[in-house]
Amino acid sequence: MAGENYDSAKRNAAIRAVADHFDPTAKYIGIGSGTTIVFVVEQIAKLKASEPRIDDIAFIPTGTQSRKVVRDKGLKDIRFDALPKGELIGVAFDGADEIDEEFNLIKGGGA
Repeated sequence: MAGENYDSAKRNAAIRAVADHFDPTAKYIGIGSGTTIVFVVEQIAKLKASEPRIDDIAFIPTGTQSRKVVRDKGLKDIRFDALPKGELIGVAFDGADEIDEEFNLIKGGGA
């Protein structure tokens, strides 16, 4: 049961992050790593039906796991070093393992 609640919380966080920060007019969007990113990419992919512009967005994953998730959902990916000179990432989605009361983040299991 605890695992289900944990996954539900991650899914809800992903849904909220996409609703609040996804920009369908962005040219480039960063995609981090970790289990929550799966839910973020799923949520973005669900928007394709109502936001055809998503097919024009290049998603920039941080690693092979997130690249696979992006590709598996039919989204276009590029490598960070392929970002054209002078272009910026419009928004980046990533997860965190811990957040303290001052909103300091710990990524990677506290590493």
